[in-house]
Amino acid sequence: MEFKDVLTREHATRKFTDQRVSEKTVRKVIEEAQRTPSLLNSQPWRIYVAEGEVAKTIRKEHEEKTLANEEPHEEFDSLLNVEWDTFPSKNMATMSETLDYFLRGEADDFDQAQLKLFNAPVIVFLTIPKQSPAWSIFDLGGFSQTLMLAANNRGLSTMPAHAFVKYPEVIRKYLDIPEDETIGIGIGIGLGYPNKKATINNYKSKRVPLDEILKIKKNL
Repeated sequence: MEFKDVLTREHATRKFTDQRVSEKTVRKVIEEAQRTPSLLNSQPWRIYVAEGEVAKTIRKEHEEKTLANEEPHEEFDSLLNVEWDTFPSKNMATMSETLDYFLRGEADDFDQAQLKLFNAPVIVFLTIPKQSPAWSIFDLGGFSQTLMLAANNRGLSTMPAHAFVKYPEVIRKYLDIPEDETIGIGIGIGLGYPNKKATINNYKSKRVPLDEILKIKKNL
């Protein structure tokens, strides 16, 4: 697939079909994501993949905890206690408004999709050591994006979401993640094939004009 087509194709898929993703495809996607650069080639990431009955069970227990109004207790909660600057806050508000307009009466679909972890047949959890510098968080973000581009290039769709990592004890119970690793730093990633009948999958968020984020200076 041409790179521009991969970029165009990539967007959040909030409802997957039950179609199985082959383990061979998942392995190739992760292998390609390993090309991500990292500080001094530290490669701090470790990848844990849930599929089949394990993915179904994680989705089910997430739904049960959410419906029981159990408070999220992410392993990186201290990173969430920040005040957003005006610029990103404005962009988030714009997305919220445009999504509400797009759904027009189908907002329940959005909530249900998140409740059921988007019906993702494959869930990728990324970790780094608990003793990690900020550089490793940057590196993990780069790995996540490379992974999603690789997945799209192989015909899969992706959903990066905080919801996947709200209840880390569920993830640890089924994936044997060592205690000295931190899960997610904000997101897990769902992989699969999009439900083409789901309206919610047709929403694509807008990007701000290039000149709002880019400054090029040539002369002194």
